[in-house]
Amino acid sequence: MIQKLLLSMEQMIHIIHNGLQKTNSPKDVTVIGAGISGLVAASLLKEAGHRVTIIEANNRIGGRIYTKREPFINNQYIDLGAMRIPSIHHLVLEYIKKFNLQVNEFINSTPNDLIFINNVLTNQTNYKANPDQLNFKVYPSEQGKTATELLLLAIGPVIDFINQDPDKNWEIVINLYDHYSMANFLKYNPVSVSLSPEAIDMIETMVGLEGFSELAFTAILREVLVLLTKDLKFYEITGGTDHLINGFLPQLKDDIISNQRVKKIIQQETNVTIYTENQILNTEHQLTSDFVISTIPYTLLNFVDLLPFESVSYEKRKVIRKIHYANSTKIGLQFKTRFWEKYGIFGGKLTTDLPIKFAYFPSHSAGGTNSTGIMLASYTWEDDSSIWDNMTQHERIKIALNDLSYIFGNQVFSEFLIGFSHNWSEFPYFGGAFVMFKPDQLKELGQYIGIPEGRIHFAGSHSSTTPGWIQGAIEAGIRTAYEVNNR
Repeated sequence: MIQKLLLSMEQMIHIIHNGLQKTNSPKDVTVIGAGISGLVAASLLKEAGHRVTIIEANNRIGGRIYTKREPFINNQYIDLGAMRIPSIHHLVLEYIKKFNLQVNEFINSTPNDLIFINNVLTNQTNYKANPDQLNFKVYPSEQGKTATELLLLAIGPVIDFINQDPDKNWEIVINLYDHYSMANFLKYNPVSVSLSPEAIDMIETMVGLEGFSELAFTAILREVLVLLTKDLKFYEITGGTDHLINGFLPQLKDDIISNQRVKKIIQQETNVTIYTENQILNTEHQLTSDFVISTIPYTLLNFVDLLPFESVSYEKRKVIRKIHYANSTKIGLQFKTRFWEKYGIFGGKLTTDLPIKFAYFPSHSAGGTNSTGIMLASYTWEDDSSIWDNMTQHERIKIALNDLSYIFGNQVFSEFLIGFSHNWSEFPYFGGAFVMFKPDQLKELGQYIGIPEGRIHFAGSHSSTTPGWIQGAIEAGIRTAYEVNNR
């Protein structure tokens, strides 16, 4: 089973612009978490006439929207969390319009994208003309096909079936194939051609699945469907994704209490009491309200006492124990000049089989080779991210520079100014980067992830139909605000 949308896309867009129905019975609502999902829920409820308090464990707001400006110079930055917005994610774009934010195109890929795999340096145009140059030992029937073509050969029938009637057929696909990992689906294909181990290796390396190909076929398929959307564009918020967070501050800044880590939630028949610990002062506090909206990642909700025990269902406790979060690591490097632009690279990415895996070239302020530039020198997920876990900042930066030198030569060392890395598993308030289900989890847990438990409602992108994206976080924020407003 998959969780259904409580509201249509049109209804949610209407709520963004016009608000919820004004309440005749104002309630006290505590929102746990000042990420985008919690801010959306709090904003809508406050507009509707409720009294809201937002509790945040961190000393900053924004959650996984995290624009890092220091230690970089020249007013440049890197987005360590959410950085790109697909053109089909209409809820995000509506909030961008509401706050009058500027966007520019995020150039996700170009014909000049560089590829360095199996010690072969090429670009996307040449690779498409001759995929065999990367020396993967694929079957004769697989030769001459790109990684994307091989992937579509294997999963195309499933995609076509879903597209015939997405609402109905997605659930059928989940029931039939949720027990497969992506790797096993490609290897033991139940609907089409089974691929060779080397073809799967090429797909994992080129498409970026290597870090989590053992996770659920259905979870990865959902991400692939976004990337394969016809005429898809990506956007970024000019000046940093945190401008989206800042749009809520005029309304909500006085309602946010930072450095308050939730330790215990006790439900009564008529209210809910939250017990917190101040992370700076080491003092304990409590707050009672009519309803709670929790955006705490379920990995971390394991450490919160939810009492009385029977107030939370067996199914929800199973979700809290088992739902899988993937990790992610980013390494940003600032250089004296945008030396890559000398090679005709303006935006787009580098794909490698080196530890850095993927690098992205900045789409904003492109075309200025004499100005400094920040390259996202490494973006990795899950197993590919874990290899960086126990390294210092210095070690990560040194390895990233060394990997880039295979492509750009020693100029990367002389051009380098400063760097910063962020591994989401290292920080105590996030529990990983995003939900990515293991096999069978969507079928077994999906319908229970977002449902309320008594007076506690659950937001956060993990409780949406689009986990891992800003779109999903906003969707869950709107849903929970609607739920509470209609109680």
